[in-house]
Amino acid sequence: MAVPQKQHVSEYIDFIPPADVIESSTGIKLLLDMPGATAEGLSVNIEEGELKLQADSGIVRCDKTVRYKRSFQISDQVDVKNVKAKLDNGVLTLTLPKHEHARIHKVKIEN
Repeated sequence: MAVPQKQHVSEYIDFIPPADVIESSTGIKLLLDMPGATAEGLSVNIEEGELKLQADSGIVRCDKTVRYKRSFQISDQVDVKNVKAKLDNGVLTLTLPKHEHARIHKVKIEN
């Protein structure tokens, strides 16, 4: 009995994953639902003020692989050299810290 060969899927269905955006005085946190994505198949790039995400899901629909794609405009307040990404159980968490000069600083008021 012949073993069925895994089909190679060459076409994609692009899907924009839902995201939660949480901003604080020290930075921005993005949470994206990306079931099936793996760290190896995920790319996160920042170029010219745009954060771009892409990941293969491993999910096949109608003979096409579902691919996650999303982009965000980010301000120059974000310290792009210290952006962190973590993928855990299909949820991608991106932490975008703000530069020190862009953070809110409380001013002491004297009596």
